[in-house]
Amino acid sequence: MNRFADHCHRVSPHDLTFLAGVPCVYHCHHFNLFHDQTIDDVLGESAGFDLRMRVARDQFGLLVANLAAKTGATLPAEIAALARSVFATMGQGNLAFEGIGASTRATGEHLHYGFAWREKYGARVRRVDPSDAVASGMTAAVARLTGPDNVDYLGRELQCVSMRAPSCQIVVERDARPDMRSVIAAPQILPRLPSQAVTGLDEDVISNITAGLDTFLRGVGGDERGLIDAFGVLVTHHLSGYYNETAFQAVRHVEAISPSVAGACEELLREAGHVCVFNTFGNILLSPEWEGLVGRPTGDPHEIVRGCTAIARGLGFGHWAIAEHAPGKRLVLRTSSNYEAAHWLERFGPDTRSREYFMQGAALAFMVLSQRVRWSERPQLTQAFYDQLFRGDGLGYRVSTPRSLTMGDELTEVVVEQTR
Repeated sequence: MNRFADHCHRVSPHDLTFLAGVPCVYHCHHFNLFHDQTIDDVLGESAGFDLRMRVARDQFGLLVANLAAKTGATLPAEIAALARSVFATMGQGNLAFEGIGASTRATGEHLHYGFAWREKYGARVRRVDPSDAVASGMTAAVARLTGPDNVDYLGRELQCVSMRAPSCQIVVERDARPDMRSVIAAPQILPRLPSQAVTGLDEDVISNITAGLDTFLRGVGGDERGLIDAFGVLVTHHLSGYYNETAFQAVRHVEAISPSVAGACEELLREAGHVCVFNTFGNILLSPEWEGLVGRPTGDPHEIVRGCTAIARGLGFGHWAIAEHAPGKRLVLRTSSNYEAAHWLERFGPDTRSREYFMQGAALAFMVLSQRVRWSERPQLTQAFYDQLFRGDGLGYRVSTPRSLTMGDELTEVVVEQTR
């Protein structure tokens, strides 16, 4: 059950979603873990955790502050209870707070990141660093909102279930760098996007599927563990600013100190799109919910691309449209809005090239899944199958972005073409 459904809204025609005025999207645990690992690979474990925790603190702090204003919560206990409730409803796990301000601490049960990491990797890998930067950021946000005015805190995870501890324990400490804040006021992102949405092939069909997904997702919330177990994956209703700010700060850091390796960072961010489409989109296509809404996938390539485009809209990624599709040879996706471009434009303004890494990777994955997966056979979407599809001797496709919102164009156009 989504206890905050009344505070969720979708902005038409952009297919961007907001929770209490803060931009949000749906992503699964496979993407979340890959995204966080990418940030840590680029910056190092300690700096990566610090950045992810700070961004989570700022973004979730804005969310809780907005919800408190809407619900009338003013007392520290009310704010802490509100934070715990929305965190669990979003599928982020159960986070119990004690104390206020500098004394704030939290115990986490089934926190999304730690729990998901242990479930996916725990049997094979022994982790030595904590996983829950997001929960640590939320704890720091609660400390800020319940403590003295104008005092910032950092969240520090002392123990984590991903490191085989029985529970997650988080404390806060005074922030020695309060200037390192990254909150973007959500309403400001929309005026930078075109007022008219692009259209494409099968627009009516895609719009109908999107509406059905939106209706379904509005009723989805965390279970008694504070997790959303849906479509065969662990889903989070997450703040898109968390993904964008961490990704963009990481790539800009690399560009500043070592431009020659920035391309490798960008490729990892594009691969995150592969991971998401394979795991989240793929499991949605195979789910009973999809069968009830659309029917079982037959494996027709255009049917898969059309379905993936509708899923992108339904999850709040933006208004994606199919401009061209020659199965196996060429796919052109266009969008007048996507969650990456909206953030980049507000944060940094127009650039000389596209910064829509996720959409680039997702578009390529649309082509791969539509051509190389036998959907009628109901395949298991395992890591081995992912490796078979996306790693090895090359994918046989290249991606280009001749037009981009982040370059100041009126739309983004991502082109996937066969190379062999």
